[in-house]
Amino acid sequence: MTLLQPPNILPKGMFVISRTLREHGKPYDRSRLKGLLQPSTLVLRRTGANTFDASFKALRDLGIARLEGDEVTLAADAPDVGDMSTFYRDLVKRVFAGVDESNAASTPQSDLLISLAWWCAQDPHGEPLGWENVQPLLFHDMGEAYQSFPIGNSNPWASFTRWALALGFAETQSIGDGTSGRVVPDATRAVKSAIQAATFLEVRADQLLTYLQEQLPVLDGGRLAQYWRPEWNLPPGRRAVVGAVDRVFSHALLRAEEDGVLALQTLSDAGKITLSDGERDRPVSHVRVLQEVM
Repeated sequence: MTLLQPPNILPKGMFVISRTLREHGKPYDRSRLKGLLQPSTLVLRRTGANTFDASFKALRDLGIARLEGDEVTLAADAPDVGDMSTFYRDLVKRVFAGVDESNAASTPQSDLLISLAWWCAQDPHGEPLGWENVQPLLFHDMGEAYQSFPIGNSNPWASFTRWALALGFAETQSIGDGTSGRVVPDATRAVKSAIQAATFLEVRADQLLTYLQEQLPVLDGGRLAQYWRPEWNLPPGRRAVVGAVDRVFSHALLRAEEDGVLALQTLSDAGKITLSDGERDRPVSHVRVLQEVM
């Protein structure tokens, strides 16, 4: 099983199971746990594909929960689930942990990872995206082969949007013009969370990029982005100038600055990276962390 199929693997459902196990504090009989969280009176999908079974399997695949006989427990390193945001930050770490070019296509989360690598190459300043306008983007980048891409039809696309929102790689955008339910590629929350886990307060801009590319390898320059993106015919205009950081990654850093989390500095006598501020380029040499990220 992958993380986008079946479509009823719910990040929120995974959180509820984890929180219940944490509050219980000891092994839980699997049938009793399922009966508590998904009563038999609920109308379910086919056997083995209902929300509890699918979400619990995903928890096991990601090393958060364990099943020994009929008893369910949390793994020793499972997050101390205080709130949904904390749980989702741990999910981000787990979906990327230990994944590189050698095993990227064979992990349970491979469908999510390759979809994120494509998603983070799109335009954060474009129109909000639903399946009807994602389909032509995929066709542009992959031709007819898009139909075998993990989000090449509407069901896994719906699953992907839930995951992208939960992990901080997308935001909903609706301004009362019929765009409700659509999303935009915005990795600001994921970037902020990675910065929160860092130990530095001031760093060269290129060092910050390297750190974030290691933590979030589907972003521009990250190991998974470099592994998959050369296969695609990505649209022009992703960078303000040749060699600049692409728009999704740049947008996240610029948003973090607007939110008062970072100060992006430009020292005249220092080496610089170039961010893509829309169609404008912005050189940056150093970064200061100004406040704790919430």
